[in-house]
Amino acid sequence: MTEERTQRRSRRISRLWVVPPGLTASDEPFEGYRVLEEAGAGLGVPLWQFLRDVDLWSTTPPEARGRLFSAGMVRRRRALLAQLGVRRELRLPLETIGQALEGRTHGAGAQITRACETLSRWAGDHAMPRTALAFAQSASLATPEQPGPAYMVGLLARRNAEYRRAETWFRRALGLARRSGDWRHYGLACLGVGNLYRQRGDYPTARAWYGRALRVARRHALWDVRPLALHDLFCVSMNGENGDTAEEWAQRAFKAYGPRHPRLVALAHDVARFWLDRRRFRPALQVFRAVLPHVSRIAERRIVVANMAAAAAGMGDRLAFAAMWGETWRLVDEYEDTEGVPEALVGIAAGAAALGDPDRAQLAAGHAATVARKRDEPEPRLAAERIIEAARSVRVRARVPPPPPAEDDAEATPEALFATELAEALTLGVDPDPGEPVAD
Repeated sequence: MTEERTQRRSRRISRLWVVPPGLTASDEPFEGYRVLEEAGAGLGVPLWQFLRDVDLWSTTPPEARGRLFSAGMVRRRRALLAQLGVRRELRLPLETIGQALEGRTHGAGAQITRACETLSRWAGDHAMPRTALAFAQSASLATPEQPGPAYMVGLLARRNAEYRRAETWFRRALGLARRSGDWRHYGLACLGVGNLYRQRGDYPTARAWYGRALRVARRHALWDVRPLALHDLFCVSMNGENGDTAEEWAQRAFKAYGPRHPRLVALAHDVARFWLDRRRFRPALQVFRAVLPHVSRIAERRIVVANMAAAAAGMGDRLAFAAMWGETWRLVDEYEDTEGVPEALVGIAAGAAALGDPDRAQLAAGHAATVARKRDEPEPRLAAERIIEAARSVRVRARVPPPPPAEDDAEATPEALFATELAEALTLGVDPDPGEPVAD
């Protein structure tokens, strides 16, 4: 009996260390198609070639890699890059990849991973999300035992609305991190899985994953993971729990981040969004205005500007709402990616409805619902559909908003005091993180 228990226990423990594969299939007609589509014929061709070469090298047994590429490949590729006028920040990582593939360097896998991660960050900064995801996946395939690159694939797949693919890579990162004892990426992957459940509306399961990340952060003194877990617990507490509980999580996350933390911008935005939902328009608008200068990603700027429009509408400021309405549509129309579009359009639709303009409300909400269906985002889709139904049943007339609170009353509220703290922390200079994004 004792022997049987030992065997059962050993089987249970061994299953915990199994590392599942990450999904690599997508809707592309051929591998690397999205890179060519996003980058264009000029730059897209060498990026596509290097991407295919890296994936071929990574999926070939080590003993056979020496016969994959002919001599002089680096020289020929370098000449092609010079002919196309590829800028220096791309040419250096591409040349590094070429030299590693030729076998000229030691630790080729690690060098390829670092180069691919550089190219992925560059693509993400230049509004090429599919290219960023492709190079992140190649980085992970080059060093398949490392949890960090696998986590990044999950993060970028989630941003691209490939949620099933994202979950497989987050769970792969969990297994790799547990196997190697990399508790930092274990905690980050827990947050990644939790965010997927929160996005599906399964808040209890999301909260459980966030709690696991917080416990891991405390146990292993992960001071960079702890504030992220507190932040996500605040976000999930915004749905269904009382306001005092949510604001307590927000205060704890604010203290854990500390001044000048790059993620303080995201926390400030989420707190302002919480106040906006609770009709505390003045402190919300104050913080949104402080956040906007620190936001560079187009998807995030869409959401911040739209939330500013909704807060201005709640205060009855039609001129400010009109300006933010136009800016939101510009950020939607001038860029091909759709990340953040449903949430942004729901925001300006709600603002239009608050000002008694059902035509604008239906226009924005209708487009939000369409994009949300394509991205498989149920929460903004349902919010858009509610606005559409409400707008259809409302007579076309301007709603007179309630007068804004007096300045002395507004300053006395806890929300206003916390808003002032957040705004001051941001104006002290929060630098965007140029390195690895650790939360989304």
